[in-house]
Amino acid sequence: MSPLFWMMIAGAVVSCLIVLLLIGRRNERLVRRDWEMLLTPRGEKVYGAIEGKVRAEIGMADLSFEHALVYRELGTTEEAIRLLDVGYRVIEKFSPDMLRLLAAMATFSRMVSAIAPVKPLRPKNFRLVQVSSLAYLHGMLHQFVVSASERYRLKMYILGRSFGLATRFLLKSIQTLGMTASESEAKREWDQIEAIRSDFQTLTDESLDSLRVLLTAMAREDRQDLLREIAPR
Repeated sequence: MSPLFWMMIAGAVVSCLIVLLLIGRRNERLVRRDWEMLLTPRGEKVYGAIEGKVRAEIGMADLSFEHALVYRELGTTEEAIRLLDVGYRVIEKFSPDMLRLLAAMATFSRMVSAIAPVKPLRPKNFRLVQVSSLAYLHGMLHQFVVSASERYRLKMYILGRSFGLATRFLLKSIQTLGMTASESEAKREWDQIEAIRSDFQTLTDESLDSLRVLLTAMAREDRQDLLREIAPR
């Protein structure tokens, strides 16, 4: 058979795969929408309490970084670095708290019989190269994991690794700024801190979105015992 025939066959196969992928994504969105309607007032209350706590903590760190940028623009480098240290101390407490929450979410996801589909992380939503690479890895692994619950736990794992990675790079950048005398190096570290700051917000949003998915699954099965366990004290 001619090469043209095989090219036509290959084109048809690729077209079919693209159509199936688009249909699959559309179906996931519809399923997710139907699940979200099941969240009970009790689940909303638990979600609101956890979201409020998480937003307050990340907000404190973000405010310190914002003030540090202002002092940097004013040329007060020493005060800027001091404020970065303050922000890092908040993150130093915040990141382990998020890791514990993500671990708990992964554990509780094993205690429900069904859970809504979760979307893989999008690399373009992250600015730190290393975190973006983890998002790429997540996207690839997501395609090979079959069940929704396994995909959920994979996402919790990747989010946890990303929080840890961002925290380590934040500390490294702050330490470098405290020692460097090079203007170009200092600019690079400040740019990286801005990227990390943005990524922390994105990771937090993704974590809270995943929490809502889990609470909806608990509400669907009326798992009041699990809701009490995950509620902040």
